[in-house]
Amino acid sequence: MALALLFGVVPLTLGLIAFAEAAWTYHGLTTITRLGARYASTHCFEDSSGQNVVSWLTDLNNPALPAFPDRQQLAGGGIQITVHYWTHDPDQGSIPVACNASCSAECVPDSVTVSVGTDNPGTYQFNRFLASLGVPAIQLPAFSTTVPMESGVDPN
Repeated sequence: MALALLFGVVPLTLGLIAFAEAAWTYHGLTTITRLGARYASTHCFEDSSGQNVVSWLTDLNNPALPAFPDRQQLAGGGIQITVHYWTHDPDQGSIPVACNASCSAECVPDSVTVSVGTDNPGTYQFNRFLASLGVPAIQLPAFSTTVPMESGVDPN
């Protein structure tokens, strides 16, 4: 009975804990892309890299962001966030915004995409609990959310 418990139930329990943490992280990262895209679409277009959006998403004191196991890596740069602003052209499709970034009516993008880990897919691997079990890290997929701009000239 003790051997069945040691070799059956304990590994299963540890595997469930590791899976739950990975699912929690997956959910947290997808929520971050949605919240970042919403924030970018309702705030002023300041620069083509979306530094104001990245700063908002990496603020550990931001109560709007979800808690998840590797949130410290988000603030420390271990989880890469990219922001792309787009202009929609009927002939060329979506093209990057080609105007000087400023908070003015002359330069308002049509949409914004916030991504986690798409420029360099190897930037984030989930291994929080798995490393202690001797299991290799899990490469989580890239996440991105694209929404139309709702604002662009209001700096607040």
